[in-house]
Amino acid sequence: MAYKFPLASSSWDELELNSLKDVIAADQFTMGEKVKTFEESFASYFGSRYAVMANSGSSANLILVAALRYIQDPKIRLNPGDEIIVPAVSWSTTYNPLHQYGLHLKFVDVNSLTLNYDLSALSDAISDKTRAIMVVNLLGNPNDFDEIKRITANKNIVLIEDNCESLGATFKGKSTGT
Repeated sequence: MAYKFPLASSSWDELELNSLKDVIAADQFTMGEKVKTFEESFASYFGSRYAVMANSGSSANLILVAALRYIQDPKIRLNPGDEIIVPAVSWSTTYNPLHQYGLHLKFVDVNSLTLNYDLSALSDAISDKTRAIMVVNLLGNPNDFDEIKRITANKNIVLIEDNCESLGATFKGKSTGT
């Protein structure tokens, strides 16, 4: 028996279509009451104090890097030329925001089973120039945050978490991305 799967199709039901109509009728496409309600519900569901709605994971990463570039706290702020460790396997949307803000990307190998950092290689890659590590939970696989925190203990290194493709994953009972 041959199966046919459409390349693209709509999965929206009447409830979703009516919600779209409500937003259009309210003439508030961004930062409206529905977005505020969604952000609050999203944060609550994942056990986070805050959530900010973005149109995509790509934009979310860009907003995150921009916030770290312009934050007033010098312990956290990233400046052009700062070294940021990134995994050798990820998406352009992980790397491009860092590059866009003039940060120096240092690629580190990954574990072939999880596609997350090879923790030995990560430990070896950290230098006095390292200001941040972009931790990407690839394909729903959470990183070993306990080990990463151990590796970075007593170092002035900012941990940045890209959880774009691992929504719903957990590490030791805590939602990734939080």
